Amino acid sequence: MAHEISFNAAGMAEMAYVGELPWHGLGQELQKNASIETWQKQAGMGWVIKQTPVRYVVADGEAEMFPNQTVLYRGDNQKPLSIVSGDYHIVQPKEVLEFFRDMVTGLGMELETAGVLFGGKRFWALANTNNAAEIVKNDKVKGMLLLTSSCDGKSSTVAQFTSCRVVCNNTLSIAMNDNNSRIRTTHSSSFDPMDIKSKLGLLDTSFELFRLQLQELSKAKMTDKEVTDFYYDLVSKPKVLAVDQPASVGRTVADLMNRYRNGMGAEMSVGTAWGALNGLTEYVSHSGRGVGDHKLWNSWYGDKAKLNNKGFNNILEMFDIETVTV
Repeated sequence: MAHEISFNAAGMAEMAYVGELPWHGLGQELQKNASIETWQKQAGMGWVIKQTPVRYVVADGEAEMFPNQTVLYRGDNQKPLSIVSGDYHIVQPKEVLEFFRDMVTGLGMELETAGVLFGGKRFWALANTNNAAEIVKNDKVKGMLLLTSSCDGKSSTVAQFTSCRVVCNNTLSIAMNDNNSRIRTTHSSSFDPMDIKSKLGLLDTSFELFRLQLQELSKAKMTDKEVTDFYYDLVSKPKVLAVDQPASVGRTVADLMNRYRNGMGAEMSVGTAWGALNGLTEYVSHSGRGVGDHKLWNSWYGDKAKLNNKGFNNILEMFDIETVTV
C-alpha cells in the first residue's frame, strides 16, 4: 500500500478533499464551503476514541487491572489504537475539524483536506488561509494552516503554518525562524483551541516574511554546478569523505537535479535559488521511494520534512537573506 489513509468498515477511505484529486486517488470530493459536519462525516472523523483500563489474566484466570494504564480504542469498530498512561488527554478526531469552524465562518479560510491515518492513530485537517503571493509570473504560493493530532501515544497535537506551491502542490513550512509558526501541545495537557490560536499569532505577518524570502530567492542566480553542490551538501553523510559517500547519495542528487530541471513548473524557476528550492520540495512532497506507508506524515514531520527545513535554511544562509524583515 502506497498510502496510510484509513478505511472504515464500509470500505470508505477516511479522507475528504476539495479541488484536485489527491496523489493517492482516495477520498470523497466536497464542494467549497461544505459544513464542518459534512467534513466530519465524509472524512471519516465522526467516530469517538474510547478508553478502558489495561487488564491482564493471572494463573487462576482472574483479570487484574494494570495501574495507571489505559487502552485507547475506536468507538465505531472497537479496534485498539494504543496503550497510554491514565493521565493521557485525548483529542477526538472531530475536535481537529471543529478547530477550524470560526476560521472558516469568520476569517475566510477554506478547508482543503482532512482525514484519518494508520487505522485511526493519527488525523489531520488542512485549510487554505487565502493568503497567496506570486513569486514570479504564473508561479504562486498559498498559505495553509495544518492541524494534526493523534492517539498513538507518541505524537503531539501540532498546529503549523505551511505553504503550497500551486503549480505542483509542493509543501514547505513557513516562517521557520518564527516560534509562533508551529505550536505543539503534548497529550499530558488539555487541548485548548483558543490558546493555540492566540499563540499562532498573525498569519499575515508570517506569510509576508515568507513571501519576501522567496522573492529574494527568485532573484538569486545559480549555475548547475552550484545547485548540484547545494543538493550534495544537503544529502551527503556527515563526517564521511566525498570519495566514501554511499552510492545512494549520488542517486538522490541525480533525482533532485532531474526535478530541478524537469519538474512541474521548473521552466519558471530554473537557474535560480527558487528553482533549487523547488527541486527539493518536489522531491520531499512527491518522491515515494523509501517512504512507503508513511509518505504523507513523513513529508510533514519525518526525515523528509527535516530535509526540507534544512534546505530552506541553508539556501537562505547561502544568499544572506535570513534577515529579510516585514
